[in-house]
Amino acid sequence: MKKMNLKSLLAISFVVLSLGSFAAEKVYEAKSEARGYNEDGVPIVLTVKAIKKDGKIIVTDIVAKHQETDKVGGAAIEQLIEEVKTKQNYNKLDSVAGATSTSAGFRRAIRNAVKDIEKQN
Repeated sequence: MKKMNLKSLLAISFVVLSLGSFAAEKVYEAKSEARGYNEDGVPIVLTVKAIKKDGKIIVTDIVAKHQETDKVGGAAIEQLIEEVKTKQNYNKLDSVAGATSTSAGFRRAIRNAVKDIEKQN
């Protein structure tokens, strides 16, 4: 068996310590819904997971259930989810072109979910 070099050992130690500190974070979850745009009036339902760090809510995952159209509303929801996760800007989301009602419903649902998470201990 080969001896592990110092760089490899340090790299492994860093990964283990990083995972340990992330695992220590409490993950909060909230479910919220708001009407988007579909003929049946079925709401967009978001399940949001987040951590609290330095007094801020950091969204780590969003799962959406909806009956919006795949090409327009569904694509808009995926774009909005990615924007929230990468930019953490759930309070200032712009509408996606061509999906104004879907975007508005998503904004209402994400804001309500984050408000719920803010209240959780």
